[in-house]
Amino acid sequence: MKLAGYAVAIAVLLALWGCEAMVFQPDSRLYATPADLNLSYREVHFDSRDGTRLSGWWLEPGNVPRGTVMVVHGNAQNISAHFLGFDWLVRAGYEVFIFDYRGYGTSEGSPALEGAVEDTEAALAYVQAQRRGRVTVIGQSLGGALLFNALARQGTERIALAVFDSTFASLPQAGREALDRSIVGWPLQWGASLTLTDRYDPIGIAPSLAVPKLYLAGSKDSIISPNHSWQLFDASARPRAFWLVQDAGHIAAFNDSRIRARFLAFLRRPAFDPDASAMLIFDTIKQKSE
Repeated sequence: MKLAGYAVAIAVLLALWGCEAMVFQPDSRLYATPADLNLSYREVHFDSRDGTRLSGWWLEPGNVPRGTVMVVHGNAQNISAHFLGFDWLVRAGYEVFIFDYRGYGTSEGSPALEGAVEDTEAALAYVQAQRRGRVTVIGQSLGGALLFNALARQGTERIALAVFDSTFASLPQAGREALDRSIVGWPLQWGASLTLTDRYDPIGIAPSLAVPKLYLAGSKDSIISPNHSWQLFDASARPRAFWLVQDAGHIAAFNDSRIRARFLAFLRRPAFDPDASAMLIFDTIKQKSE
């Protein structure tokens, strides 16, 4: 990471320590719509637990859907940017629901961790009320942590598969690692342990989350080390899988057409290798669990 990147990371983390809401980087800009990609979609609205009005998009394939996929996006921008990473799923015949938690896009309210978890719970409940079958859920980066917490609270009975893409195992750990990449930030690492909350850390949830799980990580992720995905995989009950995508960056695994094809095959027939060592490439993962 360049010096400017270190400075940004440090500034963001220092802000996080002073205010939980700074975990989030929302905006209301309209980047694109599915219509721009010749995809059919519907905008819908639903309420979170406290009555906050949330917005979402249903992206619809031309024929009867092969299945339903719900996406919980990361901490920046809004659905009008994040849906662009999932148009291929729609073209493959799946309907995709993507929503903005509070403070993002046209959703009401102001961002906060507890509120965002409740929003993710509300989105799950909304999708399951609209569809009778089982649902595949994908959480990216911070969205993966929100999804972990929402599934732990709401249950996984109607979840076919939970996918966690570039998700941190522990927020304080991620903060320390970001600071450790900079000479300037190194002395501040102790502060991350003291001030970044671990209340929503996925690593504490993974062992008891009773749902098939797929972890994705890019070997060149400079934001969240792939070691986080390994830790979550290692802590998880079976069935579980971990794909380390060579040369991919943060939430970039699905940019690889080969990974897209493999994932579509996995959706049709999930295959969980019982031998974890056959699924991992360790040379890019530091401090791995043995």
